[in-house]
Amino acid sequence: MEPQQPRRGLEIAQPARAGDRLDRLFALTIAGCAALTLLVLEPGIRGHAVLPTVDLALDTISLVIFVALVALTWARFRESRVIVAIYHAAAFQALAVAYGFAVLISLQHSESIGRLEQPENVQVLVFSVAHLAAAILFVIAGAFTARRSYGWSPVWILVAPTLAVLLAALIGTWLNPPPDPLQIIIVTDASGLPHVTPFGFLVHIATACLLFVGAFVSRALWRSGRAVFDGWIAIGLVFAAFGELNWILYPSAHPGQVSTGDLFQLAFSLSLLIGLEAAVRSGLRELRAANIELGELRDVEVERASLEERSRLARELHDGLAQDLWLAKLRTGELAAMPDLSDAARRVAQEAVAAVDVGLGDAREAVAALRSPTHAESGFCDRVRRTVDDCADRFGMRVEFTFDGDHTTRIAPRTQAEVLRIVQESLTNVARHADASVVGVRLAIRRERISLRIVDSGRGFDTADIRPDSFGLVSMRERASLIGGRLRIVSRAGEGTCVILSAPFTRSAALVEGEHP
Repeated sequence: MEPQQPRRGLEIAQPARAGDRLDRLFALTIAGCAALTLLVLEPGIRGHAVLPTVDLALDTISLVIFVALVALTWARFRESRVIVAIYHAAAFQALAVAYGFAVLISLQHSESIGRLEQPENVQVLVFSVAHLAAAILFVIAGAFTARRSYGWSPVWILVAPTLAVLLAALIGTWLNPPPDPLQIIIVTDASGLPHVTPFGFLVHIATACLLFVGAFVSRALWRSGRAVFDGWIAIGLVFAAFGELNWILYPSAHPGQVSTGDLFQLAFSLSLLIGLEAAVRSGLRELRAANIELGELRDVEVERASLEERSRLARELHDGLAQDLWLAKLRTGELAAMPDLSDAARRVAQEAVAAVDVGLGDAREAVAALRSPTHAESGFCDRVRRTVDDCADRFGMRVEFTFDGDHTTRIAPRTQAEVLRIVQESLTNVARHADASVVGVRLAIRRERISLRIVDSGRGFDTADIRPDSFGLVSMRERASLIGGRLRIVSRAGEGTCVILSAPFTRSAALVEGEHP
């Protein structure tokens, strides 16, 4: 025997508010069914009628619903080995066989279906056995939920109730009419309408009691796990239980006759159908939520790997290239200080020292950028502000930072990382090429989008003259594209430069068509 696994599929957890709505509906169903049952006790109200077409339609609808439920609950069991599912599948299969038998009898008696001189005892017996078996299975489902075994082989659990229904059909066909003690209904007056026997009364009272127990068992399952399908089963079993009580008052001799009990049984089937649809929608919602969570976890993992790689590159630059450049500067400085050098050689040596100094500065900037703290515990706005302040201190620029939006907004880690790199690259370009006296950085977070503007008062340039090998600008556009955003550069010679970025909160979101930052 296999242990029960965590509930999945139809047992999608629902918010407490949805559970409260189902709880209220459960109570209203009991009250409404009780009121309708008392209503049919009023003198003059007829609780059954001969409606062959309606009877066949009701049986066909119920047959289709129960066949679908058998397939669904069996698949649920095969996928997650939930013990409840195998007992539900067996109950639905027994009911599907009974309704299939009713449809076949209705089609066989299509010419005389409206005449009820002799009621079909075999069909009444089949329905009685099917409903009793289903009621027992719903009660057992709750009893076995806390256990780690199925009780019997899952295949036997599925097949045994159906075999009982088929055996009832065989006995009813062989013993037609059955012995008096086994008769469920009898016809005692000229109306042709049947009445329940004492034996039938006991069978249907027992079935109704078991269905009520099964309803509260399913309600307990639903309350413990917020399983929406179990909640609708509980509501449906209330309809089925009152259907049994109404059948005692107005027994239905199939085929061709419709009673209030049949209408309650139809409500039972429709409740299960609604529960099936609600479970599917819940599953889709849970799947979407899981995909979002997986995407966030992926972004976090990408960010972690990126941080580790930046740390490694920073170490390599600091311990490798930077040290080699420092040694080259020392040796070149010694060379330039030699007294016997010619003026031309000394000039070349000094230019080499200056070039090495530039390389050292670039290496220090690269190490500082790679080593910049992520401040994961602070908000995104604080991280951008720290990056701006660090660049201003390093390059000796005057940078004014403004922010518009909610400081607590949750931004995808990958988006945060790429925006920070764009800020660093933009300010580095300003320091190297713009000769600006002041730089303005404005960050806005609203309407699920990030807007970034970096404006300088420098010399500017003609954007048509941007070379394809301008790696800094190309990398900025690539970073914007990676997070589903768009980057524009507006500049004119002598009028400064404006870098504009617009991006969604998450990397998967697409830029709204036609939107301009």
